[in-house]
Amino acid sequence: PARVEGAVQQLIAAPVDGFVGAVQVRPGEAVQAGQVLMSLDTRELALERDKWAAETAQLDKQYREALSKDEAAPIMIARAKLEQAQSQHELALRQLERSTLRAPMDGIVQSGDFTQSVGMPVKRGQELMTIAADRGWRVVADVEEQEIAPLRAGQNAQVLFAAVAGAEPLAFAVTRIAPVATQADGRNVFEVEGAPQAAGAMLRPGMRGVARIEIGQSTLGAIWFERARHAWRRMAWQLFG
Repeated sequence: PARVEGAVQQLIAAPVDGFVGAVQVRPGEAVQAGQVLMSLDTRELALERDKWAAETAQLDKQYREALSKDEAAPIMIARAKLEQAQSQHELALRQLERSTLRAPMDGIVQSGDFTQSVGMPVKRGQELMTIAADRGWRVVADVEEQEIAPLRAGQNAQVLFAAVAGAEPLAFAVTRIAPVATQADGRNVFEVEGAPQAAGAMLRPGMRGVARIEIGQSTLGAIWFERARHAWRRMAWQLFG
């Protein structure tokens, strides 16, 4: 099994705890750098900003009164409280600014459909969207762990996608083999990445198909014999040690 991913991808995460507000884009749509993707509900942050703005104004007045009396201890206390309130006000302003999520680059929204989730709570750091650059793709094949041993970087491969079944298979070269296995559909697999050898306009992020990686030639009987031998060795070791 194989899929297409952007050669460069960037994750958009929730900057603060909050609730989903307005959503401007959906997966599959092209976006430009700086374009608004979605925004969080800012009503609580706005109240926090106004609260600290009022607190700062009040403490500034107290600080000026302390300065007029020229008393060292009240001046230091009032100044410390004023600086703390100013810091909280600046923090609220930054959180308000960050609550509007913008595209970090030109690309295509690959995941994250929140159009039906307005009002849903989100946690800070929660994955919201993934943006894939609109130039450059990579093919990622899921290879089961018992078949990973003969694979090497530089091997030639082909992939045929379901969306373009009538077209010729797309050639790619293996560029990276993930050092850690992951779970996919109940199987333990290694992600094998490859770079397409021809820039295909047909490629879109999320396309799925079947990949074949060339590791050499052998007869069908030899292949089945080798698989049976490995299966027997594993079973014998489990039973007899």
